[in-house]
Amino acid sequence: MKISQIANYSLLAEGGLPPLQAMVYEELMRRPDEVFEYQGDELIRTFPRMKRSALNWSLWLLAKTGHIGKLRVRVDGRLTTVYGAHEAVDALKERMGIATN
Repeated sequence: MKISQIANYSLLAEGGLPPLQAMVYEELMRRPDEVFEYQGDELIRTFPRMKRSALNWSLWLLAKTGHIGKLRVRVDGRLTTVYGAHEAVDALKERMGIATN
């Protein structure tokens, strides 16, 4: 095992994110005016070597731990979940007239 791998995992105890989640989180923070659909193609194009399931799992975990926002909305007539920076999700809620907490 490489020493760099051990160092990465030790950061988790200090509140850090695993490498995959950290990459997704950084990308969402760079795009605070966008939300991304669960199972959507936009983010997967940003990470072409990442499996779709790994990306979706990372989004779900980041939202569950409170690092990013999540909202169920109707897009093109169907109900879907979108993820994004808290700023983006709050802006979407405001635009849709949904009360923010």
